[in-house]
Amino acid sequence: MKCEVTLYVAGHVFKEEVYARDYQEARQVALARNPNAKVMGVNAKLK
Repeated sequence: MKCEVTLYVAGHVFKEEVYARDYQEARQVALARNPNAKVMGVNAKLK
């Protein structure tokens, strides 16, 4: 599924779209791409 992960780094909030099996895997993929970020939330992206 396509997920939108909201990340926070150095005072900036941004969103990253990833493809994953579940929310936990979406978090792992987003953190692999942005290792210094904090995950604020994960949502399924339907469209």
